[in-house]
Amino acid sequence: MRTVRTTIQPHVDVEVDDAEYVDLERQGLLVTSPAPAPAAAPAKTTTTPAKAKEADR
Repeated sequence: MRTVRTTIQPHVDVEVDDAEYVDLERQGLLVTSPAPAPAAAPAKTTTTPAKAKEADR
């Protein structure tokens, strides 16, 4: 028996035998990668204010 995740219910682990596994794989119903991690917050960019740029001139 194998434990797999399907695209139908990717949050549920399902135990399947070899024949079921081959059939699910053939149909493209197996999740091939782990569930994606939550998106990280975008990196903060530091910008120089316009007044500071003018002072440098």
